[in-house]
Amino acid sequence: MSVGVIHYPVYDKRGDIVATSLTNLEIHDMARTCMTFGIDLCYIVSPLARQREIAEKLVHHWVHGYGATYNPKRGKALEKVRIRQDIDTMIGDYGDGPGPFVVGTSSRVREGKMMSCGDFYDIIQEGQRPALVLFGTGWGLAEEVVERCDRMLEPISGAGDYNHLSLRVALGIILDRIFSLRGGNHE
Repeated sequence: MSVGVIHYPVYDKRGDIVATSLTNLEIHDMARTCMTFGIDLCYIVSPLARQREIAEKLVHHWVHGYGATYNPKRGKALEKVRIRQDIDTMIGDYGDGPGPFVVGTSSRVREGKMMSCGDFYDIIQEGQRPALVLFGTGWGLAEEVVERCDRMLEPISGAGDYNHLSLRVALGIILDRIFSLRGGNHE
């Protein structure tokens, strides 16, 4: 299973489609979380060439540069990171076959597309297609991305009406929900 952190196309708080900024902290946190859960690859998708270049330099520093000797475990985690310019390029990494089974995440219920983490875990276990989970930055995945998803995972529900988690928190919760089901606990 792989993860895609989507920086474009996503919504801003007004509902406009934008490209959000990459951050150093995000790259490190996504890589470490993916390493913790045994995720194959962590894609970071951004159309902004300069930001991709900076991200590639950061990854190179920790995987091949001084960072690799300073903190080898961090380097191992960052080996999982792939920086891509768009979703098509990311999907293209899967080759000419049927492509990955793509599920999106959202703070909203998407009628007719929802699936539980337990059902998604079963699909991963079947192994008929590689699995890819998309996480939107900003205020979430644009509708054009949601339409490309085979399904959407059930949203994380809080105690009230406010539902806008940071990306790193949402990633950890979703991956824990998926992989805590190893023992057959399909709630």
